[in-house]
Amino acid sequence: MPENTDLTLALVLTAGGATAAAALVTGVVQLLKQLGNFLDGKERLTAFILSGVLVVVAVASAVQDGSLTLSIGSVFAAVLAWYGIARLAMAVFADATKEANSLTGPSA
Repeated sequence: MPENTDLTLALVLTAGGATAAAALVTGVVQLLKQLGNFLDGKERLTAFILSGVLVVVAVASAVQDGSLTLSIGSVFAAVLAWYGIARLAMAVFADATKEANSLTGPSA
């Protein structure tokens, strides 16, 4: 794990970083749900979008401080990070509602 705690693409790409990012996204969606009914039925879509925003911020931060040069490889890594974070965050909502595409699968 990197010594500094800046939000970077490398940090988000670790297993712990992706899990923490998914938990952050899930928590933000839960906070937004408490503000009103405007998210009803759109929790997973919101998690999908927020995951992308988080990865874009991580990439932009790394590019700005010079620790990342945009290349096909770094874009591919960002897409993989986004997919992992979005999938995990959306699966948390599916688990909570016991949907078929949850991490635990359909309940019998």
